[in-house]
Amino acid sequence: MTDNKEERDVVDLTFLIEQHKKEIWKYKMKESEWTKTQNQFEGSKRIIEELSGQVTDLRRDNKYLTQQLDDYREQLRKVGF
Repeated sequence: MTDNKEERDVVDLTFLIEQHKKEIWKYKMKESEWTKTQNQFEGSKRIIEELSGQVTDLRRDNKYLTQQLDDYREQLRKVGF
């Protein structure tokens, strides 16, 4: 009778070990997906920061060029054009 109980215990333990392995695998897959998502987020964040800087530079350049154009128009107006 003890052999039968020991066999059941071994089977139960084997079952628990397999279940545990499956749970660990699921956790690792979720963690991998989270890491992938985090990396994509960080990459997107860097791209947005770079583009924001470029937009700021372009606005500054546009303002400078608009001012230059206004100055040239004023100079041309003064000389009769």
